[in-house]
Amino acid sequence: MRLARVVGLAGGVLLLAAVAVAPVVGPQADAAGEIGCSAAFAIQESLPNGASWSMCWEVRNLEGIVLHDVTFTPPGGGAIEVLDQANLAQIHVPYDNNVNRFHDESDYGLGFNLDDLAPEDCPEGELLSIVTKDVLCRQVGPSGYSYKSYDDVAQGNSLTLFSVSAIGAYNYIVQWQFEDDGTIRPAVGATGQLQMYGGNRATGWDVGGRNVAVAHMHDFYWRLDFDLAGPADDRVQELAASPGPGSETFTNTRTPLTVEAARRVQPHSFRSWRVLDTAVTNDDGHRISYELLPSTNNIFRGPGYEPFTHNELYATTNRECERFASHNPTLGGCASNLSTFVNGESLRSADVVLWYGTSFHHLPRDEDEDHMDVHWSTFALVPRDLTSVYPVP
Repeated sequence: MRLARVVGLAGGVLLLAAVAVAPVVGPQADAAGEIGCSAAFAIQESLPNGASWSMCWEVRNLEGIVLHDVTFTPPGGGAIEVLDQANLAQIHVPYDNNVNRFHDESDYGLGFNLDDLAPEDCPEGELLSIVTKDVLCRQVGPSGYSYKSYDDVAQGNSLTLFSVSAIGAYNYIVQWQFEDDGTIRPAVGATGQLQMYGGNRATGWDVGGRNVAVAHMHDFYWRLDFDLAGPADDRVQELAASPGPGSETFTNTRTPLTVEAARRVQPHSFRSWRVLDTAVTNDDGHRISYELLPSTNNIFRGPGYEPFTHNELYATTNRECERFASHNPTLGGCASNLSTFVNGESLRSADVVLWYGTSFHHLPRDEDEDHMDVHWSTFALVPRDLTSVYPVP
């Protein structure tokens, strides 16, 4: 079966892009809601510095690849669970001419449209499969400097996992990079071909001697269910630095988010967010945590009927039916989008979920035809006091 996605108008002609549909695949939840992790869906990787990562993966029709029980073991240390579940939770694509405002993940499905990867998609890596379809690339390789202090130098390595979903004319590369210092870098790369032509230069760019290619946004939203050192005792803090007179000094602040909250990226105050465990400390007696370092390259705040775009960070309690940043199914009384997930519930004794969104405005150029290079959107989850010193062997 194939679905047709309306992608816009060119010279008065309605354009359609075919979207492939695949069967339901991957391990399924049992009655208790836990995911079975057979050997085929388990990942265990030891990196050269002695650090290791372990996790389970599954495929869902809409979310695509979903990671579970993501656990980091620093060199010489014990295993620390970081995330109970992690996945991309929406791809929102509003066009500058407002002809289309797509919600690609919830409405078309990353899992429905997973590419069957070939060896050339995964150089020097391993292809992981469901049934007879290779859907996940697993690679291990150098990630550049871990640090350099004069002649004291260490090079890092990372585990990278990615899948590719073809929706309309676009291919979305959903990638997770797990580094040997505990850093996690989620990313999405958008590539393929330009999708909509028409209009004028006010809403796009002349490319390749054809009609104007319409500019558009790619808004990516991730869902990160933290279980730092287990599901209990997690809290959320907002970190920032307030400038003093003349910006010669800064006052660093740590503000607890005690109830569900929607917060904006604020580059001038270096705002970030930290999930900490109140019961587990490192060898220096400091509470272990992970810090979400946002991307500040592009900010998109949409119209009033898209309130989920009005903030980049949402901290909520874990609700099974809260799956997508927008166009969330409302069966059983569940809310429809991120803005309504935030309803004042306490975060003090909750299973904490962080939702984070990045934006990229794609103004086409001649080089985007016929093959468009990969446009990456990313951010970082960085250990903060997870270990008492830099994690080296």
